[in-house]
Amino acid sequence: MKNFFTIIFLLLGLSLWAQQEPQYTHFMYNQQLYNPAYVGSRNTPSFTALHRSQWIGFEGAPYSEVLSFQTPIMRERAGLGATVSRYAIGITTSYFSSVAYSYNLKLTPNLSVRLGLQGTLEYFGIRFSDPKVIVVNQDDPSLPDNYSERYAWNVGVGAYLTYKNMFYMGLSAPQLYPNDVGVNSFSDLTAKISPHRYLNLGASIPVSEQLDLMPNLIVKWVDNAPIDFDVNLSVRYLQKLTLGLTVRAGGDNIIESMDGLVFFQITPKFGAGLGYDYTLSKIKEYQSGTVEVMLRYDLRDDKGDLENPRYFKKK
Repeated sequence: MKNFFTIIFLLLGLSLWAQQEPQYTHFMYNQQLYNPAYVGSRNTPSFTALHRSQWIGFEGAPYSEVLSFQTPIMRERAGLGATVSRYAIGITTSYFSSVAYSYNLKLTPNLSVRLGLQGTLEYFGIRFSDPKVIVVNQDDPSLPDNYSERYAWNVGVGAYLTYKNMFYMGLSAPQLYPNDVGVNSFSDLTAKISPHRYLNLGASIPVSEQLDLMPNLIVKWVDNAPIDFDVNLSVRYLQKLTLGLTVRAGGDNIIESMDGLVFFQITPKFGAGLGYDYTLSKIKEYQSGTVEVMLRYDLRDDKGDLENPRYFKKK
C-alpha cells in the first residue's frame, strides 16, 4: 500500500497539472484562506488556527495546518490580514503564505461590499530521499537524487458582500496565474499550480429567540479538474453551540463524504470547533475518516463592535 501511494504522488508531482487545493470542513470559519476580501469583516482583531488529518490510517495521507490573523483598520473601513499554511501529502510538502488588504464599500446602511487584494508566496518540495520511495530505474535522469524545491509568487483578488446580519456571498481567486513547480526538466509536461476560484454563500435565519438556522455553500473550481462543492446546514443555539452537517461532492463520486462539525463559543473571545469527515469514495476501505480541529481567539469582546460568533456583523 505505501509503495503504491508513494508512486502515485511521485508521478503526480513530476508530470501532471495540479488539482484541487486542500479543503476544510470548517470552511465557513476559514474564509480568509479563500478570499482576501474577508479580512477585517469580523470587526475585531482575530486569530484562527486549524489542523486537519485526512484519511487516518492511510500512510502518506494528506494533513494540513492553517494559522491566520485579521484586523479592521481605518475605523473599520478597511482590513488587513496574514495567513500561513502547511500541506503535506506523501513525499511532498507545500507552504503557503499571504498578506491581504480589503476595503469596505458601504452601498446602503444594510448592504456592503468588501474588495480584497493579496500577495502570496508558495513553497513546494519533494523528498526523493524518503526511504519509502522505490525507484525502478536507478538511471532515470528526471529523478533528482535527494530533494527538489520550488518557490512561486502570485497575487489574488476577491469580493465579499454582506447584507445586515443575514446573508453573505464571496467570490475570489486567491492566485490569478499558474505557477510552474515541476521538477521534470526533460519534458514539456510538468506540475503547475493552477488558479483556483471560489464561491461562498451563507445565511443566518432566526427560527426562534434561541435558535438560528445557517446554511452554507462553497463551490471550488479549477481548470482540468472536476468542480467540487460543499453544502452545509448548521443550527446554532443561544449563539454559543453550533452543530452542522456537510455533504461534499465532486471528483468521481456524486458524494465524496458526509461531514459533521461542532463549534462552541466558550467565552466571548474564545471558540473551538471539531469536525469529522466520513469518506464515501473508493478510498474508504483503507482509512478511518478525517478529523479537523479549529480554534479562534478575538482580541476584544465588545458586543457592539463584534459580529456574531460566526461571520456576520451584529447590529
